[in-house]
Amino acid sequence: MSARFRIRTTQGQELSFASRDMFAEFVRSGDLSPQDVVYDAETREWSSALTHPVVLQIELEAEEEAAGETPETSVTSDADEGDEGEVDAGAGIDLDLAPAPAGLTPDQEAAAFVAKMAAERASEIDFDGDVPGLKMKMETGAPGLVEDLAPPSPPSAPPAAPPAGRPRERPEPPRQHTRAPRRQDRAAAPDVPAKPKKQKKKKKKAGTGAARRYAPFALLGAAAVAALVFLGPDLLTLVRGDGSATGPETEVEPPPPPLIPDTEEALAARARERFLTSTQAALRGLEPIPQAWLRGSYLAEPSDYPEVRQAWDHYLNTIRQVRAGDGQRYREAYLRALDDAQVEGDARTVRLNNAIAAFGTSAAARGAHYDRVERLATAAIRGHDTLVGAEGTIAYQPATGPALSADPVIEAVGRSAQAQALLNQVLDVILAELHAERGPGQTGNVREWVWSGLLAAVTG
Repeated sequence: MSARFRIRTTQGQELSFASRDMFAEFVRSGDLSPQDVVYDAETREWSSALTHPVVLQIELEAEEEAAGETPETSVTSDADEGDEGEVDAGAGIDLDLAPAPAGLTPDQEAAAFVAKMAAERASEIDFDGDVPGLKMKMETGAPGLVEDLAPPSPPSAPPAAPPAGRPRERPEPPRQHTRAPRRQDRAAAPDVPAKPKKQKKKKKKAGTGAARRYAPFALLGAAAVAALVFLGPDLLTLVRGDGSATGPETEVEPPPPPLIPDTEEALAARARERFLTSTQAALRGLEPIPQAWLRGSYLAEPSDYPEVRQAWDHYLNTIRQVRAGDGQRYREAYLRALDDAQVEGDARTVRLNNAIAAFGTSAAARGAHYDRVERLATAAIRGHDTLVGAEGTIAYQPATGPALSADPVIEAVGRSAQAQALLNQVLDVILAELHAERGPGQTGNVREWVWSGLLAAVTG
């Protein structure tokens, strides 16, 4: 069974209520906070509990009940026993017996009562001739409306079949179901004032034609109500031609409430957050630069360290891909922000165009950082290729050992003046980019520098 109402609290808890009565009981208990958000499956809308129309209606009804202004409702009892054990078979069935108008004399009340009885007697249907025993069943507690309303009566022997040729005698009802005096006897003395005790006879109309006429329909109605209470809405389920079931209510997942407010500041902040997250994911594949880069052993024999060139190739290709996808990543990030704020229609298009234009104003800062990364990666790759070509002309001289290194800083020395000049030129180009303004400064900082520089360019 699907829920009619749903409540989402400020703590993120979600409660469901199948019916309005269950929801009203929760509202009257005082557990509903004005800051909670209420969803109604009939309107398929979320609304604050402070302004929700159903919540306001329930609170108004509670105030009227507390003030004693609740409208009166007529409740019909299941059974009404008389002074002599007689059953009020007409309880719960409208026999249209209105009380006498106020201000009548006792004689006028008695005359009106007798006239009412005569009219009902004229509409009575005699079942004795067509359906034998039906009248006895309705009066002695056989299955029907009277049995449901009255206490069970002791079983009686079935009437013997009358001899052939003799008229069928009317069966005498049991004592505990003594019928009221016939209407013809009452009509004989219209001037006799009605006693207070006989006023109660208005309710004891077990054998009236109206009760007999509507008893089967009332029985069917009671059975239908019982089936609905027992089976619930599943009784109303229909089956389509393809075998799928459809009920009176279709389970529809309510739309989530907006995650962010519909403001320029909130949308820009959410879009920037998503853009940086996607950019950081694109840079996650970068590995730290190998520690051997720019050491003496690498400078003398670079071909033994192919992973150095592979690392810088990966940096160069990655930063170019990230740079080329800047606009698309921000566009997707802002569209998701519009979804979070539930912005639709023309406003969505206008907001998106303005946001892309504003993002373009920070393109210069981002581009400058992308240029620095590309220049450093390009210098490292070209320097590696140059050293590989000059391999054998540069000697590795460790700072510690039996011999003293001619250059203990880099621990590499050219075997000739030309080789030394080539080594110095390669190092000058690389170190210029490494120690430039807003550069990484050290080899171990390159990976973190790529991300932190981009973050500073986006956030300003």
